[in-house]
Amino acid sequence: MINITEAFRKLIDQAETAQNEEVYKLKTIQFNEPIMMIGIDLITKERRIYIDITDENWNDDQMKSFPKWKGVSVTKEFFEKIGPLKEKVFLIIAQDDEGSEEIFEKLLQSLVDHILINEDQPLSTVIYGVLDRWHNFFRFKSNIRLSLEEQMGVFGELYYIDSWLRKFEDEPPLIIDAWKGPTRHRVDFVKKNIGVEIKTTSPKIHDGIRISNETQLELSDVIQKIYLYVLKIEDTQSDGLSIQNLMDSIRSQLNARSQTGLVRFNDFLLELYILDGIYNDIFFYIHNEEAYEVTEQFPKITRNDLPVGVSNVSYSIDLSHCIDYKIETDKVYYSNKEG
Repeated sequence: MINITEAFRKLIDQAETAQNEEVYKLKTIQFNEPIMMIGIDLITKERRIYIDITDENWNDDQMKSFPKWKGVSVTKEFFEKIGPLKEKVFLIIAQDDEGSEEIFEKLLQSLVDHILINEDQPLSTVIYGVLDRWHNFFRFKSNIRLSLEEQMGVFGELYYIDSWLRKFEDEPPLIIDAWKGPTRHRVDFVKKNIGVEIKTTSPKIHDGIRISNETQLELSDVIQKIYLYVLKIEDTQSDGLSIQNLMDSIRSQLNARSQTGLVRFNDFLLELYILDGIYNDIFFYIHNEEAYEVTEQFPKITRNDLPVGVSNVSYSIDLSHCIDYKIETDKVYYSNKEG
């Protein structure tokens, strides 16, 4: 895969080594269709990507439909000659002077990754999808940190993914497709008709977990079996793992096994409003891991238990009363294995 940050760094290094008076540098990063180039203003350090759309025949309405926001511009331009190419139309996505170089490079990385793995989709659809996800990120939560409780929840899901990948290192990384948490599904992981709900709790409080609503543990024809995977964790300043640690570990494993899975994982992180370098200051120490099978008899509240007109009920389950439903944690991992 193309490393955008590394490509820009080399472009800057080459310009500084050349010691000429050029103020703008271009570099081709993709020679196959669509041809892609990156450019940088050596004075302002503003980045750009150029995507060849000569044969796309996009009209003005398609161009206007692309999401735009402060810090990023999306335009198209005809070039009689650009580098070794002649008579080409390029889509140009540029960083405005107020934008963060690091964040913009991550946007371009996401864009390039999606173009490379989605060759069977229309280019406009791929680009729109990436820009829309990033637009939503900046619109809703670009400068807001997750609360400690939210971080604990994300940590639990990432820990499960990382552990699954390590347990089944020779298997396709199907766990990424099974991950439903970022899409606001009622259960965190679903494969076929089996769900796995991840819960994190602190050993400082009573032996209980919080259930967000009456549908979360509800068995149905769609989800016929649900496992609860409970992590008892404590936040610290140095011991344990951070969210960033788990992100790096998962990416490393996916990079060696599935580029599509890696791109999808990064998309999910964006859905959760998580970028690199933000959640590396809090560590979580795992005291214990437990698993439970949710049966019809398991203590829970479902829609059938509520009177008409009552909904959105959250409640707690005291796990000390759920010993009869306790199972080996490996059973939870194998529920998301192929076959």
